Amino acid sequence: MTSHKVHYQVLLAEALQHQLMIWWARLHNQQSLLQKLCGDSTPPAYPPAHRAELRRCRTVDDALLTEGFRNLWFTISESVSDNETTMLAWGVVAGALADVRQHDGSRSFAAGMGSQQEKTGKPYVSELRFAQLQKSDDLDAFMRRCRRSIALLGQSVNVTSLADGILQWAREHQNEQDSDTRHRLAVYWARDYFTALAGYQK
Repeated sequence: MTSHKVHYQVLLAEALQHQLMIWWARLHNQQSLLQKLCGDSTPPAYPPAHRAELRRCRTVDDALLTEGFRNLWFTISESVSDNETTMLAWGVVAGALADVRQHDGSRSFAAGMGSQQEKTGKPYVSELRFAQLQKSDDLDAFMRRCRRSIALLGQSVNVTSLADGILQWAREHQNEQDSDTRHRLAVYWARDYFTALAGYQK
């Protein structure tokens, strides 16, 4: 599979991406990845109950009350703004990433959604579902639809790309939109999704 550059809008700091990957690897007991990320100072995996608790969450508020989210927040808190809107956005990140079993660093989350299924010849996430995801009414609906997309992708997703998309969506829907429409999430996602789609639909 040919890899392509993933563009970030919120997770611009490599250190923050690194912290997020360590948390995700600990949550899913990805020992080989932890060794690669941390070397000799590899931390232990979190108890499986932390992941299970996050996966049972149905709302962002539920996610904020879990041990798994608290672990994530303590990991990144010095690198992000300490306010309610930021915390809610990271709650969605925790809830969604609890469903990701495999990190696919070869493509962005949106490109994965637009990629071709071998059995059907259609995209993993239909154009309708792709549009519905972006037009979600609130964070709870957005988290639910992210999880559905993750399931359709076989739980193999680019961890940092997904997190960046969630954080950007939350930022735009909390009245922090960039005045330059070229920087909107819809533009980046559409570019990656439809580029992947065009690769096999002639």
